[in-house]
Amino acid sequence: MAEDTHPVESASPEYQKAEKAALTLVARAEQHTHGLKRKLEKKKFSSDVICDVLDSLNGQNLVNDLRYAKLWLKMKIARGNKGPRMLSLLIKAKGIDSETVEAALSAVLTPDVETMLLKGCLNKVINDKKDRAKIFNVKNQDDSKSAIRRFLKSEGFSADAIERYYDDAK
Repeated sequence: MAEDTHPVESASPEYQKAEKAALTLVARAEQHTHGLKRKLEKKKFSSDVICDVLDSLNGQNLVNDLRYAKLWLKMKIARGNKGPRMLSLLIKAKGIDSETVEAALSAVLTPDVETMLLKGCLNKVINDKKDRAKIFNVKNQDDSKSAIRRFLKSEGFSADAIERYYDDAK
């Protein structure tokens, strides 16, 4: 028989308070495990209670990091001015693991969405004088095209998305 790693009983008053606090946060907005853990720690619940509450909420699919990551990415993509690499870094900084981030990006970043995001990211750079100077400070059109490709690749856009962009521009 497996030993219970969290001996806290779900009937304990601390567990019930922590669960209520967590459910209140979940009811307000989509949460992710790491963020919810930090919020419960700020409320001074014990680590065992927090782990048990999070295990319960994850088990009930009330907290789901992949679902959170997909929603977060869709929101950021709607703004349309950051590349996949920056989006990945930003969401990982929230405590979402790399595997979940990659799965969410794969699900959300369809070819059409990636092309739309690429155009938004490129438009942002074109409209920012400092960024534009870094990329477009070249001698001829071929160098400019190469500079744009390098920039887009550095932003995390796939080679296919970059090719689609140039195919659409023809």
